[in-house]
Amino acid sequence: MQKRPLLGMLACALLAASPSVLRSADIMTQSPILEPWTGPYGGVPAFDKAKVSDFKASLETAMAEGLAEIDAIASNKEAPSFENTIAALENAGRKFARVRTIYDIWNGSLSTPESQAVEAEMAPRIAGYYDKITQNAALFARIEAVYNSPEKAKLTAEQQRLTWLVTTNLIRAGAKLDTASKARVGEINQSLASLFTQFSNNVLADESGYVHYLKEADLAGLPESLRAGAAAAAEQRGHKGEYAILNTRSSMEPFLSYSERRELREKVWRTYYSRGDNGDAKDNNKIISQILKLRAERAKILGYATHAHWRLADTMAKDPARTLELMEAVWKPAVARVREEVADMQAIADKEGAKLTIEPWDYRFYAEKVRKARFDLDANEVKPYLQLENLREAMFWVAGELFQLEFVPAKDVPVFHPDVRVWQVRNKTTHQHVGLWYFDPYARPGKRSGAWMSAYREQERFL
Repeated sequence: MQKRPLLGMLACALLAASPSVLRSADIMTQSPILEPWTGPYGGVPAFDKAKVSDFKASLETAMAEGLAEIDAIASNKEAPSFENTIAALENAGRKFARVRTIYDIWNGSLSTPESQAVEAEMAPRIAGYYDKITQNAALFARIEAVYNSPEKAKLTAEQQRLTWLVTTNLIRAGAKLDTASKARVGEINQSLASLFTQFSNNVLADESGYVHYLKEADLAGLPESLRAGAAAAAEQRGHKGEYAILNTRSSMEPFLSYSERRELREKVWRTYYSRGDNGDAKDNNKIISQILKLRAERAKILGYATHAHWRLADTMAKDPARTLELMEAVWKPAVARVREEVADMQAIADKEGAKLTIEPWDYRFYAEKVRKARFDLDANEVKPYLQLENLREAMFWVAGELFQLEFVPAKDVPVFHPDVRVWQVRNKTTHQHVGLWYFDPYARPGKRSGAWMSAYREQERFL
């Protein structure tokens, strides 16, 4: 995700950072992912030219250039000002932001053993890159001078806000710590970066590695669309003639909704909710314990009671106690509602003579029965109206009504996978360009499951 350079650096630095020796100062690479974005619409990422083999050297080169930009700001002989310090920092690290955008997409959407190897090596080094910025004493001295200067009152409200935000984030990251404490925070951030990477890759491995292959006799209750998808998934994995229920949300949830085979529903449910918790080489329990201990130690060094206090200090809640109050206020009525729903499900199961007590793997299956009994609504009857392209067009319509946006298919825009389609977003009245929308709706090996969105280039008025 490409953030505005400065804020992106600081946001990531709060989660990871540690000094490390970058060998990249002497590395020269002509990788196209290092180049400024060119082409239509003001420049687009060169996804079609990206190669995993280029990631390491490109990251090293971009980090070396970014640190050189930071050193130039920190060693500036002129008196600190908003323009030569805060604005200069805001403009630093753009090459790294471009490379990181493409690198992160591969890690989240096109992960392979080769890209994971690069990720495992580079995660702590990227953390080190951020710490070299957040722990740069000369840089912080200049930033603090701008923050404390009487001249700050003459800045615009936006400039004052940015100055405050930069100063506050650096302090939260440890800019005012002594040398020994900075070093330890850096070590912790480097370790956490490695642990986070390992954790995510373990979950992805369990999503890819645990597959239920079924026979025709195992498909009772499944609609034809789900059967066809399961057959295609099995054939792609060398199991032609069988049906694959993948360990992903998009495969697991519909199976739990329709399968009449309760023992299979339980297997699929347990497999999905045991990702990273199978006592094997991909087990995350030890990693979770290590993460919690390191977070607690870092919070204490940074002057906070717990990691939660540190994370919430710059949020509306401010304090963990307030978040607990909110959760507990929601929890009681939520639990009461669930009990009502389960009671409705249990009544149907009892009426059918199922002789069972509703368990988590029964929830979706009997929710469909309750819906049918209470509202005479069959999800399969609604499905023809909820096809992907219909939903996409509905999204476009809503965006047009609410935000006056229109979507036009974009041409000549490189994508990172054939599944991805791109639309130009424009103002519906003036037809002025607003941005590009990349649509990647399908599950596939190497892509983390669930739903998310990110920004490749965020809106800014800085340049």
